Amino acid sequence: MLTISSCFWRYGLASLALFLCLLRPAQAELRLLSEEFPPINFSQEGVPKGLAVEVVQEIQRRLGRKQSIEFMPWARAFREVKGSGTVALFSMARTPDREKQFKWVGPIVIFYSSIYAPAQNGMRLRSMDDAKKASSVLVVRDWFTAEELKTLGFQNLRPVNDPVTAIKMLLAKRAPFYATERLSMPQIMAKAGVSEDALEIVYSYASSEGYIAFSMDTPDAVVKAWSDKLQEMKRDGSFLAIYKRWLPKDKPPLDR
Repeated sequence: MLTISSCFWRYGLASLALFLCLLRPAQAELRLLSEEFPPINFSQEGVPKGLAVEVVQEIQRRLGRKQSIEFMPWARAFREVKGSGTVALFSMARTPDREKQFKWVGPIVIFYSSIYAPAQNGMRLRSMDDAKKASSVLVVRDWFTAEELKTLGFQNLRPVNDPVTAIKMLLAKRAPFYATERLSMPQIMAKAGVSEDALEIVYSYASSEGYIAFSMDTPDAVVKAWSDKLQEMKRDGSFLAIYKRWLPKDKPPLDR
């Protein structure tokens, strides 16, 4: 015969187990991280906008999900997605050094790497070796452009926390060059209060594909679901429509 005490423990433990099961999905909720990188991903008066943002939001809609997007400095977001938990960061260049650190969905954009200098100062680069001989080259910490140049053997890189800082340092002649990605430069220069003709490209050297990068803790089923929806968007024309709205002159990565 069951006592009151034994009934309490039996049903109390069952209720606790049910409660913990209900909590588990919330704990595994996917976090979506991004940075201020217009026109690819950025926020405007607290509202997420940009090419990658619209792609991510459409994938979520097709999956019946609606997670919010957290904007933060790139270095912090990069640390978060490399850590534990179910996390995605976009848009991230897929480089050999990063390949095994993340799970990938994409590509969703193509980045173009260039080296900038103040306009009309006579600075020119004929090769990457010329850039290696410069007193310093500004890069944004943990951006793929910084990783590219490290891989190429650059010993003169000067990391900064954000692109606006790099632009201001370049114009203040605290470094002769700044290596970055060209798609975002017009908007970032506007944010820095600098006219587009204040800087010029003195050397272009590479292109890289941008992806949605998932943490290694993210279940493969989640990554596959996102990948399937992206491929569906590429087939039905919705991805192309988003891409052309933001980058009308660029060729979208449709064949992958």
